[in-house]
Amino acid sequence: MSSLGKPQSLSEKLSAAKKLIELSKNEDKTTTKAANPLVEALSMLENLQENIQRASLFSVNESLTDIQTSSLPLLAVEYHMAKAYLQLRSTSSIQRNINVQKALELFNLFLHRCDTFDGILEEEIKIQYSSILSFNDGRNDDDESSFQPLPPQSRDDKIARYRRSKELQSKIARMNAQLSQRKRLDLAEHEELDGLDQDSLLRSLHLCQLNEWSLDCFQELFASSMELQMLQMAVKIEKERAQMDHHRGTRTDFGTDGESCRNGEIRMRPPASNPDQKMKLTQVTQDLTTGQLVFKRQEIRSGIFRPSWNQPTMSLEELGEKEVREAIEREARQKESELNAKNTARRYEFLVKDGLEDNADLVDQSAKLDRDWDDWKDENPRGSGNKLGDRG
Repeated sequence: MSSLGKPQSLSEKLSAAKKLIELSKNEDKTTTKAANPLVEALSMLENLQENIQRASLFSVNESLTDIQTSSLPLLAVEYHMAKAYLQLRSTSSIQRNINVQKALELFNLFLHRCDTFDGILEEEIKIQYSSILSFNDGRNDDDESSFQPLPPQSRDDKIARYRRSKELQSKIARMNAQLSQRKRLDLAEHEELDGLDQDSLLRSLHLCQLNEWSLDCFQELFASSMELQMLQMAVKIEKERAQMDHHRGTRTDFGTDGESCRNGEIRMRPPASNPDQKMKLTQVTQDLTTGQLVFKRQEIRSGIFRPSWNQPTMSLEELGEKEVREAIEREARQKESELNAKNTARRYEFLVKDGLEDNADLVDQSAKLDRDWDDWKDENPRGSGNKLGDRG
């Protein structure tokens, strides 16, 4: 019932269920199942599904043009149910396995219903759905242990599906903006804006949403198929563990009072080990002279678990201050070395290059260096070291 006491339409019930699903994404994980919006949303969607089937809203004898624009979103009831089942929190692998299986069935039912009416799904989406159908037809559904996940997706298929999904989302956003513009302009339903009246615009919007949800279905089918394979292994392990506990008469779960009750039996929780008690080991060696084995018990000290690498000796702030201090010291040393190099005696031609020809002290020191250089050149004329030319 609506807030005014009037019965809700099917579309309004679907919108209310979708709001509950969105609300559950922001709910605290400690929320109890009774207060979980997903449970209420699933109940509303199941009731909505029954009403659609009872009214024969989507008949296989009808075409897409026979479906009213306001009824197109109702084709996605199973899609929203599947998304809700995947979001449900489970306390065991068995329950999660049931939820994932229901979600897979609902995803396939949604895709089958969209594929039934020609013109809803794009051609590329129909090809991908046909490949999934052909793979499912080749599986043996009678043997649960023979479950096989869907074949892995190729990288090109993932990229193409992602790009098309983004294009559809952008197109949906533009159409929603056009609807908001029509509302601001207070246009009548038959009046056109950008060549479309309100019914044509809504119909295109719903078809784009169905295609975008179909692409999301493929992603969920592949992911859930892989998850279901791991869940079946976990369920098998849980059943074997429960069977072993049943034969042993013990359980691994205990109540808050420290006791476990099963089939009328009361068993106490095993005593916890003393955390202060040191671990002990026995070292076995062999006497080199006699050849006898020597057993030596040792206590493991607390230092045995000390990391083998060096531990930090300062904080990040201290390290930063040290780096800055060392950088300042390096800069001072560099300036000092540059100044010392600048005042070092060198030949006059280098003083001219450095612009220090007016420094009398450096000029006097360079005079001696220039004389020594001239004397060395006189003693060692150019080419005096080449001896190969003197050979006859």
